[in-house]
Formats: sequence, C-alpha cells, structure tokens
Amino acid sequence: MKYHIQTTPIWDAFKARDGCPICEIYRVSSDRLVSQYLNEAVMESDYRIRVNKYGFCKHHIEKLYCGENKLGLALQLSTRTDFMLENLKLTTSSKGAKKEAQKLKTLTSTCVICLEVDEMMERYAKTISQMFLNEIEFQTELKQSTGFCFKHYVSLLEHTSHSGKSETEYLNILDDVMRNNLTKANNMVKRFCNSFDHKSIERGDPNAVKKMVEKYL
Repeated sequence: MKYHIQTTPIWDAFKARDGCPICEIYRVSSDRLVSQYLNEAVMESDYRIRVNKYGFCKHHIEKLYCGENKLGLALQLSTRTDFMLENLKLTTSSKGAKKEAQKLKTLTSTCVICLEVDEMMERYAKTISQMFLNEIEFQTELKQSTGFCFKHYVSLLEHTSHSGKSETEYLNILDDVMRNNLTKANNMVKRFCNSFDHKSIERGDPNAVKKMVEKYL
C-alpha cells in the first residue's frame, strides 16, 4: 500500500498508551524540525526565505534558543528582522495605521515550524485512516488507545474518508475510544471534586485535573 507518510511514529505513539498519541507525534515532529532549523536549514537559501517570510512563534523561538546553535538562530533572526524592517511603513492617519496594523498582524502571526508540522500532522491523520483500512493489527491498537485531545480528534474526523470501505467502522471506534476515555477522565475529576466534601469518604487523585488538561483538553 502507499502511505502518505511513514508509519513508524504512529505505531510508537499508539503503543506507548500515554495520553493523546497524536500529541506525541506532534511533539516528536516539532522537535525534529527545531533541530533541523538549528542545523542543516541554517545555510539553505530556501529555508532562510521561508524563515524570513513566516518567522517563528514564541514557543519555537524558546525551543530554538534552548538548542546548542545560538549562532544559527541569530543568523535566521537577523535576516527575519531585516525582512520586518523592510515592511515597516510610516503612516500619518488612523486609517493608514489600521491598515498597517493588519499587515503587521498577518506578518507576525505565522511560524515556519508550526506551518510545516501542521502539514505533517494532516498527512499523519490521513495515514492513520489508511492504516485502519489496511492493517488488522492497527485496528486492535486503535481500540486499546487512551483517547485523543479534541484538536487531534477533530483532525482524525476530518480525514476519515481515507479509510475507504471501513469508514463507518472507523468512525464508530473513534467515537468509542474518545467517549470511553473522556468518561474515565471525567469520573476521575468528579471523584477529586467530591473528595473535598467533608461528608465524602472518597479519595481523589490530586493529579486528576492535570491529567484531564494534559490528555484531553
């Protein structure tokens, strides 16, 4: 079969059974791109053009800064700043200021790493649906998964057409997995809340809220 993207990261993330597997794939993909933009991409003109145009978000700048190639980051930030300076325009009216503000808002609301990793995550979502269609073992793995955050659950739903003749079964299993694991998390949070009632004998997990936030919301 022809996959949209390699399947090894998908298998690794689902077998870990620790929170949303798509979030784990995102983390690994993002970290790999951060490494790339600190190494081979620094001196590649195509990459530099994309950095100049899209820049980096605060999250990825912090990740890049924590890396070992400060010079590589500085070179990219230098040419990105040159690009932004070229786009600064003096305005002398409120109408012109609003137009300038909108332009700058657009120029500063993008991130080259976010754009690339989002494109990769779309391909992963398509590949997951293909794997469900073509691999019996993956169907079992999906049924045993620990659910998804809502952002990535939505992404999986958007690309269910790639599961072909297994579309209905795929949707049913996605719903079961999401509903069952979200219910477990919800019950965990409720037990934690109830444990604060002086009449209750329940002992809530102090990490319940943290687990709910990290894994599902």
